[in-house]
Amino acid sequence: MKRAFLIAAAFGLAACAASPAAEDTQTASLAFGLGADLSCNAGEQRYCATGDCVNGEGGSVTPMPISLHVPEGGGAGGFCMATGCEDANYEPTLTRALGWTATLTTNDRSHMTADLEIARDLRTFTLRHSDSEGVSTWSGECSAAGS
Repeated sequence: MKRAFLIAAAFGLAACAASPAAEDTQTASLAFGLGADLSCNAGEQRYCATGDCVNGEGGSVTPMPISLHVPEGGGAGGFCMATGCEDANYEPTLTRALGWTATLTTNDRSHMTADLEIARDLRTFTLRHSDSEGVSTWSGECSAAGS
């Protein structure tokens, strides 16, 4: 009986050592494969004051182009708005979204934190910035950086 317990314990330890840690599994699923740095661009901003928009409709649309340089696995990249560019950090997140998601943070000119979602096919994106008065949303297209 003692020997059977020792054998079972040894198999249990071997299984634990062979399986990836929970953190490694999360990291692997976050980086499902952008495959390359991306350049994403949108030409206008939709602003919805709290309660103004329903299912992405309503609010006001303003020409306000943005460009994002999104590194393949997150980290240091760039954010440009009509008035200039600044450094940005893209922190990958785990969400129920079908695409790649990250939190975009700037701390130079715009001091912004926004939610980024890039579609699984890597062709489109949505960036949402919320504040106490409403939500600004940009939607546009992405391509491999440098292409």
